[in-house]
Amino acid sequence: MQVQPAPSLLRPLRSVRVAIVCAALTACQAERALRITSVPSQAEVHLDGVRVGTTPCEVPFEHYGIRRLTLYMPGYATYSRVLEIEPPWYGQFPVDIVTEVLVPIGWSDIQKVHVQLVKGQPVLLEPDLPSVFQRADELRHAGPAGPDPRKKAEDDEP
Repeated sequence: MQVQPAPSLLRPLRSVRVAIVCAALTACQAERALRITSVPSQAEVHLDGVRVGTTPCEVPFEHYGIRRLTLYMPGYATYSRVLEIEPPWYGQFPVDIVTEVLVPIGWSDIQKVHVQLVKGQPVLLEPDLPSVFQRADELRHAGPAGPDPRKKAEDDEP
């Protein structure tokens, strides 16, 4: 013979299960984004080496930490810097367990970055492959003293 629990005990257990499922489904409702603007606008934005749009743009992210931001625009010097995106007080451990899991209110954290681009020649951050091969070939054929700069000047003249 199997003993069944009293129906009055099942209701609170069912309510607890429903509450846990609802909390799990609605957890982590925080909105995190990096809003990037520049003067002049329409600069190409790369975040960690990946193109994410043109300024002004808003890039959602899930995790705080260190990111590399690079902006390119013809006629302007390339802008590149490392950003340390830090969480607000409600996103720091152990408070985040309460604010994002137990009581998911839906906080909004918009980190803003504004860049003033400077006129000038763009800086090539990654060398192009043909120029690397050309330089390697010059060094390979040079003597112990290195490549002769006079020879390169003679080659450049028409």
